[in-house]
Amino acid sequence: MRVYRSPLKLFVFGIVGVVLIAAAADVMFGHWVSTPPDSNEGVLTTRGQAQQRGDLLWGGVMLVSGVLLFGGSVTDLVRNRAAVVVSDDGLRLTGVPDDGLIPWGSVGAISSGTIRDPYDGSIREQLIVALDPGAGTVVRPSGLTREAETVYVDAHDWSVRVTDVALAAQGAHESFQRREVAKTYEPPSIVWEITVDQPETEVPPDVPDDDFGGGDE
Repeated sequence: MRVYRSPLKLFVFGIVGVVLIAAAADVMFGHWVSTPPDSNEGVLTTRGQAQQRGDLLWGGVMLVSGVLLFGGSVTDLVRNRAAVVVSDDGLRLTGVPDDGLIPWGSVGAISSGTIRDPYDGSIREQLIVALDPGAGTVVRPSGLTREAETVYVDAHDWSVRVTDVALAAQGAHESFQRREVAKTYEPPSIVWEITVDQPETEVPPDVPDDDFGGGDE
């Protein structure tokens, strides 16, 4: 199973990036919509100079955010790289080191849920991967959140519902566990005992002496 980021959401992120870039240009230079700094006959006042520094600061923040959003959206749309791949070997995630693979042998359980974003307070869907104690497969992957032995993968912009991805991952994980058990399974040794019933042998009766030429003469 391969899961991609939603093209529609990526397009929306790109539009938001363009809007932020345009707003940064307005705040920093144009002042077509925003209020320009205070000036007196074209010369900035002391208050205007402070306002200009503030405009440059906020404009720079918006410019960087817009470039990141727009560039990231275009890059993902062009590359069309899967965000998550559920395979027989494990769970492959974008941004995870070691070739992006969390092997099933390091996974204890998989589920889905939601967490609150610490920055904007929004509720985001998550793919929750509980690692075996001491697995150490994922240390601090970019774009993911880890708490103790639990990794949270943000799924808010996936093209497939996170619950469906969790079910597919659970099935692949259980299949891996069955294969591992089959490798170490040793069937019990069975000794077959075959008994053949044979008819009882009848003892012939005593043969008379006459039959052997005996008797009275």
